[in-house]
Amino acid sequence: MRDLPVGPPTALVRTTTKQTSASPAWDTRNKFLNGPFAPWHGESSEYDLEVISGKLPEDLAGALFRISSNPRFQPLDLERYHWWEGDGAVAGVYIRDGRAKFAMKWVETDSMKFEVEQGEAVYSGFVNGSDPHPPPVGGPPAKNVANTNVGIFDDHLLVYFEGGLPTSMHPETLETYGPYDFHGGIDILCTAHFKIDPASGDMLFFAAVGPHLTWYRADVKTGKVVDSHTLDMGCPAMVHDYIVSENYAIFLVSPTQFRLDLIMQGKAGVLWDEAAVPDGSRFAVLDRRTKEVTWYDTGLMIAPTHFFNAFETPQGIVVDVHIINRLGNPADDPDNPVSSHTWFPPAMAWRFELDQATKKATNTMLSGVAGEFPKINDDWLGRENRWGYFATTRDLSPVTMTDGLARHDHLTGQTIIVEGPDGLTNPSEPVFVQRRGATAENDGYLLSLWWNPATGLSELLVHHAEAWDATPVARVKLPVRVPFGFHGTWADADVLDKSIAAHENRNEQGATS
Repeated sequence: MRDLPVGPPTALVRTTTKQTSASPAWDTRNKFLNGPFAPWHGESSEYDLEVISGKLPEDLAGALFRISSNPRFQPLDLERYHWWEGDGAVAGVYIRDGRAKFAMKWVETDSMKFEVEQGEAVYSGFVNGSDPHPPPVGGPPAKNVANTNVGIFDDHLLVYFEGGLPTSMHPETLETYGPYDFHGGIDILCTAHFKIDPASGDMLFFAAVGPHLTWYRADVKTGKVVDSHTLDMGCPAMVHDYIVSENYAIFLVSPTQFRLDLIMQGKAGVLWDEAAVPDGSRFAVLDRRTKEVTWYDTGLMIAPTHFFNAFETPQGIVVDVHIINRLGNPADDPDNPVSSHTWFPPAMAWRFELDQATKKATNTMLSGVAGEFPKINDDWLGRENRWGYFATTRDLSPVTMTDGLARHDHLTGQTIIVEGPDGLTNPSEPVFVQRRGATAENDGYLLSLWWNPATGLSELLVHHAEAWDATPVARVKLPVRVPFGFHGTWADADVLDKSIAAHENRNEQGATS
């Protein structure tokens, strides 16, 4: 196992930070540009991070990768800027032998490089709209913000954004290489929410373009797309996340619409339009073996935020998902953006049972605690699980979005919440890491990044999922604020080491060719 340079020798214990200013002073009250969302204009690396309390587990080895939404230049319209539009920056916390190091770098897409050349933002916002601007001369026609998810596949650290191709980066140096297309398997874009098949290791993902949605399977050994199927959603629904069971891929088509035609006019492009699904939201279930698509009616005007899991029963399919009662600007008044909590109200965890006989979806609320970013032990993907975890959104704060972490027990129906120590708040999506050698579903660690309002910086908290104590196993100080982002993943040491070695081999081959 590769020895990560997280401690001595002394030459490796250093901090390097490249920045113009840590936090730019833009005059705005926009929630998404302040507090935990405020941008951090620095590229940093630091070894031997300070463990404020507790101790990093000796059996925790690998890297936590987090993406942040971090605008590099002042947005063209400060008041209409939306969280979804920030530039991507990847933060990596590398842990081994009870020690940790940190790195954060921009995802240098072609559109970011073009804005750096201009010295200012040149692309309009797409969520709330803005004054239309002509396409940039000499630059990409649209912006790939690369800000939604990040993880290792095919020995590449891939950064995802649903408006373009993934971007490949080095898993340790975080150097940006460029677009990644699964060896020619995709040509426009792919979702940020991939799933890894626990049985095969293959990547299962999709792309939604207008009313058409294409599901893909990429082989873990070659990185090539080996299976795909396209279905018609009937409207340009915004499909951000989905879920898989053992044999099915499951999507929820909702009133949330992604209107590229309006975006090109400088108008709000994410709309809540109930007329698009007049009979209510519907589950589209793709049989991954036969490619048959079956529709299940909910009779409800709802939208999914993120899915927990799904599993099959003799009667049909059980789907656990966080549901929201609206998402987006009102279709009847799209040019008047609503407040953040109206645009994106708190979500709740629901269970839907898709009945194969009736083609109906019945529902039951799982937890009365509002929350987002649900996660499970990924080894249980597609089969019945007992435990789920999520970030809570109980307080409609004008500053923060999340305010705690929750563990839900499907067997007892109990949800237990832990708060941040010493005023820490706004935790990121939690990531479950199975303890080395463990086989029980709940035997592992939950890793999350929290905002410290007192210091303005971020901290890594490690909780034991089974004990689920408010006191974290370890609390680690980061040298920066990682602006509040969306998603992240954990790479075990063997996966990380293999990816790093592959890049070293590519570099050696390139040097001798």
